[in-house]
Amino acid sequence: MDTEGDYDDRRITDVGDAADLLIVEDATEEVGPNLPVTSYRMKPSLRELFPASHIKSIIQSTIYDKLQGKVYNPDDARKWTREISDEVSAAVKDIVQMPRFKHVVQVTLGQQLGAGCRYIAKCCWDAEADSHTSDVFTNASLFCVCTVFGVYLY
Repeated sequence: MDTEGDYDDRRITDVGDAADLLIVEDATEEVGPNLPVTSYRMKPSLRELFPASHIKSIIQSTIYDKLQGKVYNPDDARKWTREISDEVSAAVKDIVQMPRFKHVVQVTLGQQLGAGCRYIAKCCWDAEADSHTSDVFTNASLFCVCTVFGVYLY
């Protein structure tokens, strides 16, 4: 039989929005057999969503610093593409804290010839938890599209 005094050593912690579960924590570190203690969540809370605006600013600064004043050369384009993707990936990993997210960086760099270019990315993901952000850099000689995908790990 539970009385009101039995709940004095426990506290309930809200771990996110209303769809998330409540965690019952035992302040004395002893978990009784009738206490449901679970921390598994099916989606990120509102404060853990993919920070698209912050990542977009990382992409913008990296692309601008790397490609400003450059002229397209096929040999250099391969090197620049790798450097941009490595720098963006490292910055996202170090600066942006995204628990339970994996990120993928995709960079496309080409010569500016006046023709149109279509860029499409497709993947299977959860629209409520996964997201992406992208930015484009152009000058008279080249264009660059950098996309960062964030996939939530269940």
